[in-house]
Amino acid sequence: MCCGSVLARGGVTGVSIDDPSVHVDLEPTPSAPRAARSFLADHLGPVDPDSAYAAALCASELVTNGVLHARTPIVLGVTLGDQRLLVTVGDSAGGTPYMPPPDDDRPSGRGLLLVDALADEWGVTDERDGKTVWFTISRTGA
Repeated sequence: MCCGSVLARGGVTGVSIDDPSVHVDLEPTPSAPRAARSFLADHLGPVDPDSAYAAALCASELVTNGVLHARTPIVLGVTLGDQRLLVTVGDSAGGTPYMPPPDDDRPSGRGLLLVDALADEWGVTDERDGKTVWFTISRTGA
């Protein structure tokens, strides 16, 4: 579960399997989203501030989903492409995340809606031992 497995399948724009990647293992605890944001801040390199904010928000949402729903160790990865960032969040749980329809009365369930709105592209890759949810964001902003 990492950036390499997503890139090896192809279809991700602006990032190459040869681009530098870093990863961190996170436990499924309430502090994991904060640790993910901190890791991203330390490893994004030169990125437009709006892109950095969007990447941190999307990663935090996906890690939160892993904590709440997968409840397994999480692997957060970042690949620094020339044009885009690829961020991956892998866990060992089965199942495919889905976007519920918008509902103003529901207090949660908007994480994938945010990722869909902020990311250039995103998807889910089935792994032998779980899944990886990934997204890309332009390094230079919109």
